[in-house]
Amino acid sequence: MEQDVRRHARRKRFSLPLALLAAVVVLSFFGMAATSRRPEAAAPPLPEFTISTDAALITPPPSAAETPAPYVPDEAEVEMLARVLWGEARGVPSDMEKAAVVWCVLNRVDAARWPDTVAGVVTEPSQFAGYSPDYPATEELKAIAADVLTRWERERREGGDVGRVLPAEYFFFTGDGERNYFRTEFTGGTFWDWTLPNPYSS
Repeated sequence: MEQDVRRHARRKRFSLPLALLAAVVVLSFFGMAATSRRPEAAAPPLPEFTISTDAALITPPPSAAETPAPYVPDEAEVEMLARVLWGEARGVPSDMEKAAVVWCVLNRVDAARWPDTVAGVVTEPSQFAGYSPDYPATEELKAIAADVLTRWERERREGGDVGRVLPAEYFFFTGDGERNYFRTEFTGGTFWDWTLPNPYSS
């Protein structure tokens, strides 16, 4: 009998730790299950950024950046060509025929066998005998020179018909005191027949 009582007490002693262990296991299981059911943590917010409106960082559109500045004839070239007109065509009544003298100078500027500047062509020895730096550059002659320079520059930039009065292959002329006669060669060649439209009133 005494032995039975001891066994029963031993059994009671061992059952308490087992019960505690079972409770810990069950609680751990439920804790893991609850954790697995938790929603995923939200992703961290993206860093904020701003768009600069600093004018220095804004590139203009290509069309605005590529627009060429308006052409303004060089004053020294205008005056030089006006003096050529005074010496070579001041008695010619037609503005078209005066303009042809300026086109003749510019045809040479464009051609490989002459200097590539107005001053170089006009002052080349034994070429334009009618030019002198002492001749007057009147407002009327300067206006014709500036007009032809503007047309010439537009032709170089854009091409097309700009109101030429002398084709590009005419480099020479002679005068008789009243008119000038333009030709393609110094001797011989073809004389210009004035078949282009007159962009001037006279």
